[in-house]
Parts: sequence; C-alpha cells; structure tokens
Amino acid sequence: MESTASSKERTEFFQRLKPCCVKISQLAIREADGRASSRELARPVAEETVLEAFRGLTALFNTAGLSAAASSGLSEAESIPALGHGVTIMLNGVVDGATPQIQQEALRALQAVYHTVKEPAALASFLPGTVSLLAKVTSSPNRYKSAVLAKCFETVSLVLTSVLADLRTRSILTKTETDQEGAEDNKILSPAWLKASTMQVKKALSTIMKLRSHESAEVRNALNKLCVTILDECHNTLSNCANILVETAMMLGETENKMSLTQTSLQDLVNIYPELGEIVKTTTYNWMSSLSRLMQSADEDVKRDTIRNVLKGLELIKDLQIQSSTLDESMSIMLRDSIISLMQASGTSETNENMDVRLIDSGEASAEQGDVQYQPVLLPSESQKDIRHEMASLITFLGSSSQQARFAGTMLEQVQDSDNSASQVATFWLCFELIKASHRSSAEAEMFLNLSSVTDPSQDIDTIFNELYTTSVQILDRHTDVESIDWRLEALALEATAYTAQRAGESFRPELIDILFPIATFLGSNNPNLQKHAIVTLNSIAASCGYANVSELIIQNVDYMVNSVSLRLNSLDISPASINVLTMMVRLAGPRLVPYLDDVIDSIFGALDNFHGYPVFVEVDEEMFDDILDLLSDVLERNVVVREALEAVNGDAVWLSRYERGNVEWLPTPKMDGVEFTHMAISR
Repeated sequence: MESTASSKERTEFFQRLKPCCVKISQLAIREADGRASSRELARPVAEETVLEAFRGLTALFNTAGLSAAASSGLSEAESIPALGHGVTIMLNGVVDGATPQIQQEALRALQAVYHTVKEPAALASFLPGTVSLLAKVTSSPNRYKSAVLAKCFETVSLVLTSVLADLRTRSILTKTETDQEGAEDNKILSPAWLKASTMQVKKALSTIMKLRSHESAEVRNALNKLCVTILDECHNTLSNCANILVETAMMLGETENKMSLTQTSLQDLVNIYPELGEIVKTTTYNWMSSLSRLMQSADEDVKRDTIRNVLKGLELIKDLQIQSSTLDESMSIMLRDSIISLMQASGTSETNENMDVRLIDSGEASAEQGDVQYQPVLLPSESQKDIRHEMASLITFLGSSSQQARFAGTMLEQVQDSDNSASQVATFWLCFELIKASHRSSAEAEMFLNLSSVTDPSQDIDTIFNELYTTSVQILDRHTDVESIDWRLEALALEATAYTAQRAGESFRPELIDILFPIATFLGSNNPNLQKHAIVTLNSIAASCGYANVSELIIQNVDYMVNSVSLRLNSLDISPASINVLTMMVRLAGPRLVPYLDDVIDSIFGALDNFHGYPVFVEVDEEMFDDILDLLSDVLERNVVVREALEAVNGDAVWLSRYERGNVEWLPTPKMDGVEFTHMAISR
C-alpha cells in the first residue's frame, strides 16, 4: 500500500511539473528575434541557463521513467503535443546548441525520452524528424566535437531499436496486404508506414556512414557499435541497410578496443545469420577488385585505407572459416595488378641519396655498416612508407604457408615467363615477400609444433625459394652495361641472393663461386641505386658466411674472382664490368692480389695476339692497365717480373694506338722486347 501511495504521489507531482517543463524547453531554444507571443523573455538567455534547462528535462524524464503511471501518462493523447514539442526542442538543441555541453545534454534528454516513453505509436510518430535531424548533425562533422558525434550515434541506435527492432515490428511484418485493404497508407505502424520509414532510415544511415573515416577513434568506435547493434536488433526490419552496415562494421573492426565476451561483434552475427557471411565475401571481393584502380590515386590515405580494408576483410573471412574459391583465384592477380599500379603511380621515385653505404673493410666499419639495410626498391619515398607497411601486412596475412607457397609459385612462373619489365618486377617482389612471410610464419609455428611430417612437397615453400634463388643468379649473371634491363629487377635479385646467404650461413660459401663475381660487377654500375645495393649485398654475404669483412671475402675467393675475369676476357667480353671488378679487387686486396694476376695477364696476351687490330679492345685494355699500374705502383718497384709483363702489354697497346692514328707505319711483336716502360709513359 505504501508503494502504491508513493507511486501515486510521484505521478501527481509529475503532472504538476509538466507545464513547467514546457516553459523550460521553450526557454532552452527561444529565438531572440521571434514573435513576442512565442517568447517569455526579451533578454538573451545565458548558456548556463540553457544547459541547466536541458539537465532539468533529463532529470524529469528519468524520474518519470521510475513510475509506470507517469511514463504511460506521457503517451496519453493530451500529452503528445507537449511531448512532441519537447522532442523538437531537444533536437534543435543538438543541432544548434551554443556549446558542446549543451548539445550533449540535449542528446541525454532525448535519450531519456526514449527510455521513458513505452508507447510504440508515440515513439513512431517522432521517428522521421528525429532521424533526419540527427543525420543532419553527422553531415557537418566539422561543426561538432567528437564526443557530440559519438553521443549522436548512441542516440540513433537507441531511437532505431526502440521503434524498428524486430521484436517491435514483428506484428507489422506478419500483416498481409489483404489485411491492410482500406487502411490509410500513412497510418502509423502499418506496413506502408514501415516501408516508408525503412527507406528514410536507409538514406539517413547512408549519410551517417560517411563518418567511418573520421579521424577520431571515439567516433569510429561509436559508429561501429551502431552498425553491430542495428544488424543485431533490426536484422529483418532494416535488411535493406545490411550491405552498408556490414561494410562499415568491417572497415571499423580494428578501431574498437578488444570486445568483452558479453558484447556482440560482427563475427558473432555472421555465425547467427548466414546471409551476412555472403555480404562479407561480396564486400571483400569488391574491395579486392577495386584495389588496383585505387592504387593509382594521388591520395596516399586512400591507398592506405583501401589496402587496410582488404586485409580486414580477409582476416574476417579467415576467422569465420568461410571458403571462397573466387577469392583464392583472384588473389594473385589482384596483388600483381595492385603492385604494378603502385609502380606506375609512383613513377621513378628516387631512393635516399644521403644514405651512407660503404664496403665493410674493418672491424669498426663492420659494426656500423652491418646494420645498414636496403633502401626500398618499390615505393621508396618516405611519404609511401605507410603504403609499404600496409602492403607488407597484407602479404604476410595471405593464408597459411601452403597458400603462400601456392601464390609464390604463381608469381615465380610469371617472373620467368613475362616479357613486361614492370610485371617482372612486381611478380618478383611479391614472390620474394611471400617467401619471407612464409618463413616467418613457419618459424613461429615450429616454436610450438613440429610440422615437418605434414608438409606437402608440391607446395613446399623452400622449393620455390630455391627456384627464386636460381632465377636471381641468372638475372645477375646476365647483367651487362650494354643491354638495358630494369634496375629494380636486378636490385631485387641482389636482395634475394643476400637473403639466401643469410638463411644458409657458412654453408653458402660454395655458392660464392657462381655469384660473387656477378655481384661485384654492380659496383661499377652507372646507377647509384644498384651500386648501393651491391655494397649492402657484399656486406651482408660477408657477415652471413662468417668473414670478418669484404676484403677477407674477396681474398678467400680471389682465385674464383680472377678466374671469372680471365674467362670473360678469353670469351672476348671486354665490357667495363670486368675492368671494374678487377679494379675493386685491387683496391680491396692490394698487394695480396698480385700472385693471382698470372691468368689475367695470360688472357690479355692471348686476346692481343688474336685481336691485334681492334682499337676499341686495345683502348679498354690500356685503361685497365692504367688503373692497375696506378694502384700497384709500389709493388711494381719491387717485383720486376710483374713490372716487365705489364710494361710490355702497355707498350704494345700504346704502339697499336699510335699505329691506328698513323703515327707509325709498322706493328711490333706483341711482347715488344727492349721497349722501356718509362718510354711508353712519355710517348703517351
């Protein structure tokens, strides 16, 4: 009895306060330039007064909600006009409030209305105006603080679930058109009304969803929660909005803090509603299809967000264990085309010219240069750093090791078969990155499990890795200064070779016979990017194979290096590459190289004997010996045998050059016995 009396007293008290609330609400939004009949005061109202007026409304409705009689009284026919006026005032306070505090308090008051009023028809009558004005707020996000926008999304969620939740519209959806014959189309809570309302809500949500790229995490989190809530509670009623809601929830999935076990997520909803899984697959496929096109955009943020969205879609599909052959088949093509688009959009961006790179030749230098990394071959500028990171994350995520092996194998085939340089660079880079990602994931898995017994040889990533290394050696060995080739492909081949040495360690030493000389030829490249790559590669290989520095690497393998020079000269390869390598060897090894020069000298003599009348060859020969004589001048003073041999060849070259110019009329024998070195120097 006491409880009944108390409830009756609260109801009577509320009825007495209602006229005061109307006056307070009029005060909150009173227009100073309105008609006198619509104003109670002639002076401006302080912001503090407006704020307290909305707080009073919030407290009033919260108190009314404690009493069933009071809350039901708000829905009576005579109360609806005043209640509607109050809702309008609150909405205007949200849109035009002078301060963020006023705007937030107006939203709290509006939420209190929807928490307190239980009559569906009353709430339904407020739906169109409420949704429209709240969408208007989100259409101008720069005018409002992040906290206001987040509160606005929270309010939209409450409004829609209070009116259009499946539990509330179930009876409307079951009505047939026959049942509605003769009924007015605009009748509230009729099928016609519901259809019109859902169309209006879809338009409003389309406006609201534009804030999914808002810079504030608070706003994005609130929007994500709004999407999940509507997909859950209004699943059938607002099924026409499912696509945009799922897409937005997928995009915002990572912006939210780790959900509690009691909070519903998009993944939970997909498990409940299979049709949402189809939307997830379709959305991810559409993102993947548009990736290569959007990679041509000049806006780096657009490219970064696009890659990030694809990654989120693939992560969700993996977590849901959704199988899609269409996605698997299009993955490799999507990646390749996207990389090519990025290459075309970025143009010929230069790498960091200020990076200090030099060969390791001492213990002190080794400590500094050993940590020097390759400059990026693709997307080298600092502004593209985020794009590189996102693309690397996408590649790393691409399924299991077997999937990565399959993708890498497809890319390697295109490297070997393609005639397009851009396609070769893109597929080589993708293959290399997929291999590295697979190695990392395998290493992490092997920390806990022994997976050697379940490895499929046909999809073994190491088999593809070995093929990539073989392809890299072929690319490096084909390098010449005459034939044009995309330098980025050669740079990637250098990186792949260094990575192979890093994984193999000292067991890589036998491979130096084949790759050390080709790598060294890049030290004389006209492209500074290739020069730096070659230096970092030699430093890396020296460290991986257990050599103290590059000098020791060259000395320990000098016989292979000199033999390679001799073979090139014997095969009439007189390109500057051989000369540059020999010069580099002399500079690094110094006098220690002299005992190994016999084969080179013999090759030079043989070439001069067979091709005595080729001035180009002789001129190149002369330039090479100029470098050697300059670098080994102190050795020549002490070593008579080497000096005599070099003097003879140098003299022969000079004499032939003079003969070609018509300065002399006869050719000497190749060895030019009796000609002094000093005379040759003077004659030049």
